[in-house]
Formats: sequence, structure tokens, C-alpha cells
Amino acid sequence: MSASRRTVAFFDKRVARRLVIAPLTLLFTAVLLVLSPLLLAAALLADIATARRRLPRVRIVALLVGALVVETMGLFGCLLMWFLTGFGLLGRRRWRWHRHRAFMGWYTNTMLTLVVRVLGTRIEWRDHADLGRGPVVLLARHTSFFDALIPATVLSHRNDLLAHHVVTQGLRYAPCIDIVGHRLPNRFISRDPGEGSAELGPIEHVGTHLDERSGAIIFPEGTFRSPGRFERAVRRIRRRDPERADRAATLEHVLPPRSSGTFALLAGAPAADVVICANTGFEGFGSIKAIVARPHADRPIVIETRRIDRSGIPDDPDAFNEWLFERYVEIDRWVAENAK
Repeated sequence: MSASRRTVAFFDKRVARRLVIAPLTLLFTAVLLVLSPLLLAAALLADIATARRRLPRVRIVALLVGALVVETMGLFGCLLMWFLTGFGLLGRRRWRWHRHRAFMGWYTNTMLTLVVRVLGTRIEWRDHADLGRGPVVLLARHTSFFDALIPATVLSHRNDLLAHHVVTQGLRYAPCIDIVGHRLPNRFISRDPGEGSAELGPIEHVGTHLDERSGAIIFPEGTFRSPGRFERAVRRIRRRDPERADRAATLEHVLPPRSSGTFALLAGAPAADVVICANTGFEGFGSIKAIVARPHADRPIVIETRRIDRSGIPDDPDAFNEWLFERYVEIDRWVAENAK
């Protein structure tokens, strides 16, 4: 086994991952907080010397230090929630889950606010969905590292609903998400689980836990759009449905959605409505290289939600596949209209 595979195998173990990543997060936060005045001054001088009026180096330092501070505060919050729930043993499971709702809303909203302010932009919220009660399954557009924070902010911070997640395994390396994510019914999956995936059963199981005070989040695109990923997605569809592949090839801003995971999640929650959550403004931040090269935004982040009653959602897999595809055609048009 190669060194890289051994490293991945090591961090796949929950205890090993936490014994390494959480202490390193605390250490790096302490070191960078002490050094932050010097780092910010050096970044400012470098930006001035190179005539970078948008101060990209200052923004990167501020984003790094700020994110570590929020993560560290989150770790202490995780510890506090552990004590308040009797070391995870006090009361019923659902009671313990809901004790984390406000904390999850604080974490995602604080991190999202930090990102938006560092980028020098603002959020334009368009809440057309009445989310006063669950259960709901929220389908979110995915374009960057940053917009992964939006759905939980919508559910837990803006609507007081407990958020369950179906998200990529990579988020386990954020220690707060790893810890809280394994205290609740969530599912961390591969970005490309494959056809007929064994993940469908666990995803459906997440849906069975939804009630009037909760919702679930899934990203039907699976990952960020890039030219290569888009071409592979169209080829995958063409193997089964050439006509739909031709339609998918006309999409300009989104990846064609994979329907199986969303269908499984809804199968587990037969009373859940669907919430469509579209966003635009974060498209330029799909890689670390892109963020470092241009850590600022020139337009607002627009976020729009709308709720669709369950009665309007097909319960046949093929019909649902077509229904979901049409929703992403609508999102594609919406992005074209709002990405100005």
C-alpha cells in the first residue's frame, strides 16, 4: 500500500482522525492568533508593494485566522454540548439531537458571515419558502467550498429546524462537522458513489428520522461543476438515455443531477416536502488555488429558496428522475438570470 493510501486509511478511523486533527486545529489557532498582527502587517506591505488594491494577501490571512477561530470556538461548543447532554447519554436521542440545532445554526452562519465579509460582498436572501415546519428535504446547488454552508444556515439558523446531512466524506476533516455529524443521523459519502450504490440504504435511513422540527440536506449534483466533470456527467447519461444527454449538454451553469440519492432520501421521509435552494456568486471559489488567486467577490451572493408540496413530486423512480432534471434546468436558467 502506498504512503498516500496508508494516510487515507489512517484518517478513515474516527478516533485516529480526531486525535490528530482537533489538537492540530487548536495548536494552529493559538499560533496564528499570536502571529496574526505580524502576518497581517506583512500581508498588507506585500499587497501595497505589488499594487494589489483589493488586498488579496490580507484577505487570505484574515480568512485563515478567522476560520480557525470559528472552528476552535466550535470545538469548545461541541465539548459543552457533550456535557449538557450528559456525555451523550442524557434523555432521549431526539432530545439530544435537537439540543445541537442552535449550535449548528451558529456555526454555519458564523462561518458563512466570515467568508462573505472577507470576500467584500453581501448576501441577498430571497426566502420564498415557508419553512415554519418540517419535514423537508432541501436540494442545494453546489458550486464551491463556501456554498456548502448555505443549506444548514437556511434550515438551522433562519428557520429553527434541525438539519440532517448527506455530504461528502471530505467534510469529516473539519473537526466540528466530524464530531456533530456523527452525533446525529447524517451520512458521509463518496462524491462519486457509483450506480446502484450501497449508500442508498443508509441515505434512506437518514430520511426516516425527519419530523416536523427537522429537515435533510442533499446536493444532487454531487460536486462542483468543471468542464471535465460536466463532460463525464453527460457521457454517463448518454449510456442510458441519449435524448436526455442532449438536453443535459445544453446546461451552462449546473451539473445534471443524480436522482438516486435524493429519491432514496425522500423514500425514507414520505411526508417531506422539497425545498429548492439555489445560489449564485460563489462560482469562482471551487478550488484552493482559485480562492488564493482571487479572494474577493464583485457581486452579491444571491440565495433563493422555494418549497414544493410533496403532492407534486412523483413517486416513480423514472418520473422522479425527469422531475429532478427539470428542476435543475430551472436552476440553470435562474443562475443565468441572476449571475450579473
